[in-house]
Amino acid sequence: MKKIISLALALIMMLGCIATFASCKQPDEDNGLNFGKELLSVGSQLDALNGLVKGDADIAVIDSVMAGYYMNSVDTFKDYQVLSGVVLAEEQYGIAAKKGNAALIGKINEAMIAMVDGNYKTVAETYGLTSELLVKADTTNPNAEATDESWNKVVEAKKLIIGYTLFAPIAYTDGDGEGAELIGFDIDLAKAVVAYLNEKYNAEVAVEFIVIEWNEKEALLENGSIDLVWNGMTITDERLAAMEISVPYLANKQVAVVKKADASKYGANKEEFFKNTADAVIIAEKGSAGEELVKPVE
Repeated sequence: MKKIISLALALIMMLGCIATFASCKQPDEDNGLNFGKELLSVGSQLDALNGLVKGDADIAVIDSVMAGYYMNSVDTFKDYQVLSGVVLAEEQYGIAAKKGNAALIGKINEAMIAMVDGNYKTVAETYGLTSELLVKADTTNPNAEATDESWNKVVEAKKLIIGYTLFAPIAYTDGDGEGAELIGFDIDLAKAVVAYLNEKYNAEVAVEFIVIEWNEKEALLENGSIDLVWNGMTITDERLAAMEISVPYLANKQVAVVKKADASKYGANKEEFFKNTADAVIIAEKGSAGEELVKPVE
């Protein structure tokens, strides 16, 4: 009987130790995240912001270019803010084509460099992004001598298909119903680039914009469904290896958006932010640079 009681007590103590250990573990020790207790991946950055408003998450990780627009221009997000002092990453945007289509990217580079003091700057002024511009008059075009047939094929097809997601002020609709117009920095810049190239090379290329799932962009380029991803895409080493990418044309940051009422509890800098988000649910666009900051690609 004493032996049975001793075994029972030992078992109880063992279970207590396990429970204590589990309760003391930090969330980032077993969830694979750099910060936060849970990551929600959604279809777009706008979905991430809307998920934040619905209460699905505590923090949205999105592009600063987008955050600045929505926090200052859309009433839906008037009670939300970017955490000042918390810059999760500094980034640069690039325009992507299928690997091997260097000539097409070379023409895009050529046009942007030529338009530095013209439509490149004018379009940026329209959307309040002049301080984020990266292309200069002396920017080198690394694809200037590319000889593949990608640009010629676009000219022959008389069509350039660009994949995008709704992402103001980069690409968004102005108006409702049949009168809605697709506008934005990247949309207007793409049109201006193609107009420049048409005039210079006596071409008749029309631009076609197609909404895509961001996580499918590489596959859509590879199978030829689109010619370019032109949608505030962050340049990374992995993407440079997998795609042809333009010169950097716009600067960006990854930032954290929270309720204004909750801002103080997350700290005033990145180090404090990481410490204070152990119990927070994070939301980010699937396949985005923001999602990778929360949970690195394995």
